[in-house]
Amino acid sequence: MGVRLHAASVPGPAHLQAGLPNQDAVLIRRGRWGWLAAVSDGMGSRTHARAGARAACRAARQSVRQVPFEAEDRAWVETLYRDWLAQLAKEHIRPADAAATCLLARGLPDGRFRLAQLGDGLILGHPQPVRGLAKREADAFGNETLGLGVSRRFADWHFARGALTEPGHGLALMTDGIADDLGDTDGLIESLVVDLRRRGARAARVALTRDLNDWPTRHHSDDKTIAVVYRAGGRISNE
Repeated sequence: MGVRLHAASVPGPAHLQAGLPNQDAVLIRRGRWGWLAAVSDGMGSRTHARAGARAACRAARQSVRQVPFEAEDRAWVETLYRDWLAQLAKEHIRPADAAATCLLARGLPDGRFRLAQLGDGLILGHPQPVRGLAKREADAFGNETLGLGVSRRFADWHFARGALTEPGHGLALMTDGIADDLGDTDGLIESLVVDLRRRGARAARVALTRDLNDWPTRHHSDDKTIAVVYRAGGRISNE
């Protein structure tokens, strides 16, 4: 059995109206080191939010290539953070001007996975290996959140481990443009996986993109990004 990965990201209506690009980023990859899903939300108040989010996903890819799966959490995220800073330095961008959240899932072909999260957004799993690693504090102001470029404390990261042991077991990583509009999330991963398992890679991406563009919440405005990972038969694939 293998693990499949799908992802989609769309700009929110507010950014489209203002002529701004999508400030979220997503990356799914596989290699000899295993597989990776990375989602990042560039903080809209920062000048280089888009660059920060895209750099976070590239840094995540570098980190899983360089840091073994069983390495300590600190080694993993410190490697990512150093690469993120190096990318911004090449573009002469101050980290504080490119602040971005970071949601990560890395795993092996046998279904074992590790999760890491800095800032808001949501990671869900079925069966429930994790039900949101980090939640915005009730007294937080507006879009205030932690992220690369805002926090340097290892303690601000949240981590979890688990395994996708049976067909249909899955994970979903999503930015707050999706997470903030969700009510009851029971059954969400199961329904996503049931739908995606019937589709090829391209069709799955099209379906996810359509769902994000047709978001049902009235007056929604934020960018929306999701990565879905699930256990299926056959070899590992991604789109």
